[in-house]
Amino acid sequence: MRTIGYYLLVICCVVVAYVAGIASYPIVYPLAQPFFGFLGTPMLNAPVPDPEDMTVFWEAWHLLDRDFYGTKPDGSARRYGAIHGLVNAFADPYTRYEEPVQSIISGEQFCGCFGGIGATIEQVESTFLLHPLPEQPAAVAGVLDGDRLLQVDETVITAEMTIDDVVRLVRGEVGSEVKVVVQRPALATTTAVNVANASGAPATPASQLETLSFVIERVELQTPSMEWRLLDDDPATAMIGYVRHSQFTANSPEEMRRALAELQERGAKGYLLDLRGNPGGPVDAALQMADMWLEEGILLIEEHANGEREEFRAEAGTAVGDAPLLVIVDAGSASASEILAGALQDHGRAQLVGEQTYGKGSVQLRYELADSSSLYVTNAQWFTPDHHKIAGTGLTPDIPVEAGADPLPVAVTTLLQLLANQ
Repeated sequence: MRTIGYYLLVICCVVVAYVAGIASYPIVYPLAQPFFGFLGTPMLNAPVPDPEDMTVFWEAWHLLDRDFYGTKPDGSARRYGAIHGLVNAFADPYTRYEEPVQSIISGEQFCGCFGGIGATIEQVESTFLLHPLPEQPAAVAGVLDGDRLLQVDETVITAEMTIDDVVRLVRGEVGSEVKVVVQRPALATTTAVNVANASGAPATPASQLETLSFVIERVELQTPSMEWRLLDDDPATAMIGYVRHSQFTANSPEEMRRALAELQERGAKGYLLDLRGNPGGPVDAALQMADMWLEEGILLIEEHANGEREEFRAEAGTAVGDAPLLVIVDAGSASASEILAGALQDHGRAQLVGEQTYGKGSVQLRYELADSSSLYVTNAQWFTPDHHKIAGTGLTPDIPVEAGADPLPVAVTTLLQLLANQ
């Protein structure tokens, strides 16, 4: 059986929670004027609790350390467990703690960038093959398409590893070097390693294989969050620009600008924005994208814990004028997706097509802690421009489509009618 998972060293692991509506702040108290995005490593200057408040905690800690019969967790496992317990005491599904490994992955996911060698990894049974991208560091160093990955730095690749394990080994800080050891057929130039290939051909004998080592400098790479095209398979729909957006990242607004510019140049007259299954991401990305479609008005209202409300408004000018727009949503469209869709719907700029959305109406602050772990703290709830609270209910589509049915044909038909009526 051939199981393939293509990962651009590159592709970030999925964060299960719906995470849109995340702002990031340096941890300095009192907090300064908030802004959205991700910052560098912050400094912590939080109030220190009264030592007496921690007496019972340390009493339990030392009793466990002294009396426990069995294998004791190390210090980091105890600390992380204590923090998880503290966070769970707040009984909020979106206030959470991420340990360093997952925190780094999440940070890369929201940023839409990471340090990598410019290759994809393919898993074939228990082996991992490299596919270098043209003109990227791996290809320049001499890695060939289909080279079997044997070792990363001092870590030997084993059959028990997952593709996520291997990706984490290869990725790292931009500018750092990583050593990869690969195996390929001797005298290979462009052929791939034949490791139990799908055609059933015999694998290359070990005597005909050579092992090579490459030291490659990691560079900053971007994870695409959207794809776009004209629906030109049918002449009747060739003027429709389709944009599929899978995850909000810091790069999403720039990707959207490129998408709209290219589609306009190719003759798009109307647009479909597909947000199905998009769990969200940074709030400011959603606000910037909403601003591309709206001339003026409120985009988002935030209500903070102290009761204060803050409005975020559109700036003058749009990217596409008044071209008709429909937004496709489903139960997996959450948070930043709902911020964008809600702003467009409330201003009458777009109709929503599909299913009721997820209903995540809170905003989290993302704090990066000293050991690269992260703490997400629910800090506010948000409302659409017309003051609709979507937490737990979601957005109601203007054109509902039954769950499980494909909303795209309905959206295309509706958009064609709007274009015909212009």
